[in-house]
Amino acid sequence: MPDLITEALSARLDGVGAVPREQDLYAGTGTDFYERLVGHDRAEIREVLALARHVEGPILDVAAGGGRLTIPLVRSGRRVTAIDLSDDMLAHLRRAVPDHSMVECVVADMRDFSLGRRYELVIVGATSITLLDRAGRSRLYANVHRHLAAGGVFAFTVAAGSSAATLTVPREEEIVVPGPDGDEIYLFSQQMEEDGAARLVNWVRASDLVDGGEVTVFTSRLRVLTPEVLSRELVDAGFAEPAVFPVRTDSGAEILLLKTSAGPRKAADDDAVE
Repeated sequence: MPDLITEALSARLDGVGAVPREQDLYAGTGTDFYERLVGHDRAEIREVLALARHVEGPILDVAAGGGRLTIPLVRSGRRVTAIDLSDDMLAHLRRAVPDHSMVECVVADMRDFSLGRRYELVIVGATSITLLDRAGRSRLYANVHRHLAAGGVFAFTVAAGSSAATLTVPREEEIVVPGPDGDEIYLFSQQMEEDGAARLVNWVRASDLVDGGEVTVFTSRLRVLTPEVLSRELVDAGFAEPAVFPVRTDSGAEILLLKTSAGPRKAADDDAVE
């Protein structure tokens, strides 16, 4: 079976003779499913809006996706540059705020971007930092450092407590996802890899698990990270020791916000934004 499908889900598919079709969660039809999966989630928005009240210029939303954080920022009167590697994800944002003069969408890799200006606030929401391996995170930190204005703030979130614990063990469970014609049941499957350092996750619609049918399997692979590890990485990358705050959530999920600022600027940082 393809290596982006968990062994547990592969066994289920084999059991009913279903044929899998892998679909990246952040591309094509995967973006529609992702928006249904998390689009209603209000976590982090309150905290990000609070951070935005302390800055005057544009805000940089890294890995902005469909605009879960960008949209409320724009509607509160803030100008936002939203970058994402997936133009399909940004298409959801463009549809939500068509022709809006306060948002600029840029297709760019969060590991390698140059936007020609600096920002007083750079955010990475939805624990998106876990999409990157260690080398990728180092590149992200360097890019953010180059784009932060003097005294600017870099903030991102990571799971904690019992929520983080669920990311460290194999799991299979049924979840309810809003659909165009009402709620749908999906099977969620999580497999641990690299001695627990990463997790492979899949979603498949339960009603698609039929004999001989083609089944779309939404896939992603993420790193398992702790606030302690990320704090050390930030300091090593030239940022200040981050302050850590709990994020208030309606679902009871435990999420932490890490807030830091850049250390002394290097000459290369000046070149990067010219």
